[in-house]
Amino acid sequence: MRSLLLFLNLLFCVSTIAAVEITPTVLVNQSLSFADDLNFANLEIAINRQLTSYDVQGLSGDIKFGNKVYPKRVLKDSLIQLQKMATETKTCLLTSSSEECYKVLNQELNARFTIYRPVPSKSESGYKSELTTKYTSYYSPDLTGSRVPTERFKRAIYRRPKEPELQNFTRVDIDYKGALSGKGYEIFWVEDSFFDLYLLHVQGGGRMNIINPDGTKDIKYLSYDGKNSRPFKMIYHYLIQSGYLKPENATIDNQRKFLKENPHKEEEVFGTCPSYVYFRESEEEPYGLDNIPLTEGRSLAMDSKIYRTTGIINFVKTKRASHLGDDGKVVKVPFSRFFIGQDTGGAIKGNARCDLYFGYGPLAEMTAYNMNDMGEQYFLVLK
Repeated sequence: MRSLLLFLNLLFCVSTIAAVEITPTVLVNQSLSFADDLNFANLEIAINRQLTSYDVQGLSGDIKFGNKVYPKRVLKDSLIQLQKMATETKTCLLTSSSEECYKVLNQELNARFTIYRPVPSKSESGYKSELTTKYTSYYSPDLTGSRVPTERFKRAIYRRPKEPELQNFTRVDIDYKGALSGKGYEIFWVEDSFFDLYLLHVQGGGRMNIINPDGTKDIKYLSYDGKNSRPFKMIYHYLIQSGYLKPENATIDNQRKFLKENPHKEEEVFGTCPSYVYFRESEEEPYGLDNIPLTEGRSLAMDSKIYRTTGIINFVKTKRASHLGDDGKVVKVPFSRFFIGQDTGGAIKGNARCDLYFGYGPLAEMTAYNMNDMGEQYFLVLK
């Protein structure tokens, strides 16, 4: 009997330990200066979407930041408190100076929250540079299309087939050989090029501008719905290796230009990226993890194998695209902002690795294709 009790006790301890989600973070033993370059625009939307997800998914278990274990409900309480402070700050900014309002905010944030930062592994870029985080960015491309094929709208966007034998065709099989054509899995037909569809796959979601047969227009969204099991490889690698583009000129615009001027090379080039992404239609913005609609400028993606629970408050300090300079090059500016961890991505690997979601439009696109910067990342947990 004693042996059985010892076994059960050990089993309970192991189960308890296993239930704790451990984050690779360290306590920040100093006050920080917080500023939000958007003055908290859209943050309430992102927080409400996260709170709704918690209500649906539930929030149980524990999570460890630094050396302290918290019940996961602290993530919800943290969001509610940040939302309250953000609302108060926006109200303050209507009548007072930014300096005054952010002074009060900073006092409250440092008093009410414990602050942590991720610790990069030895293989990560930020390991030797003061525990910094590597940042990239993504966005949702705009496409124009129809629910029915026409002379103008010829290229299909597909939902994931039900039959396993239809799910694993390559990009060339589907786009150039019509492997799924006429099988009922088309969602929309678009006028955009196969390169635009490839970029949609890279980003994992988009916005559909639908033109109906009667001329009316609708907007719907495309969210990731799985992929085939084929490997994904950015085509610029092949364009460089083949001598079609020089490394310093392999920009998105130049990739597009090369394919437009060399349509006979398309199948060859896209054959090097056999991965194919399927989509589902939604009324809201593209979904991240836990069916949470992403919020432009507020959602970010982290490695979901390391940060398994959504809703962690992130404070980010890095650079973003601002505009094109007189020389035609992208000008970057430093910025800081609150983001919520609500997504992941196949290329987002590591303790200190983030992909920032910037939404829609030309500036979001410019940012997505020009951000590859180191910066600071902090997690805020309510005391």
